[in-house]
Amino acid sequence: MMNNILKIGCPVCGSVLSVQNQPGIESKSVTCPVCKNKSPFSAFRRIASNTGNASKEETTQYPNSKSGYAKEETETDIDKGPNYTLGKLAIPALGLSFQLKPGKNIIGRKASASSATCQIPCETKRMSREHLVIEIKKIPGKGFVHCASLYKEKVNPTFIGQNKLEYGDCVILHHRDLIRLPDVEARFEIPDNEATDI
Repeated sequence: MMNNILKIGCPVCGSVLSVQNQPGIESKSVTCPVCKNKSPFSAFRRIASNTGNASKEETTQYPNSKSGYAKEETETDIDKGPNYTLGKLAIPALGLSFQLKPGKNIIGRKASASSATCQIPCETKRMSREHLVIEIKKIPGKGFVHCASLYKEKVNPTFIGQNKLEYGDCVILHHRDLIRLPDVEARFEIPDNEATDI
């Protein structure tokens, strides 16, 4: 019976999952219960069934390590290890910066009827009052993971880098990612851990 259980590592957060081996599993997608990211089964790395022989590297990989997770090559030193600093959203054109907090941070157009935690002044109404969500989750041993998704299905086009964000997507943000909202560009930043007093 144990032969029907596979141990796999999440390509995003590195969590080790146990899944039931079944015909056609290679063509299915798996949703990680820790970071909630949905990835094709082929992106997950197999962990040796005898956990005593599993190497430390196999069980502690982070998203940009050798896990097979496809990412842009522009990610730099800040993504090489656990991130224990909360990110912020900077909008240079407006001289604004929003410190993000654990949990859900709602980004939207500044309005009296908005429930957004980060309200951005806009000249038009192309950006919704509640437009984007950046959810910050703490993963034991891996630090904080910042996930961006659309707040609702019908909003004007929004991009992370060159990729259009679709409703239902959950994109892991990395230091210096450009978020193109309607009428304004924001940059996700993770302050330098060593330069910040906590």
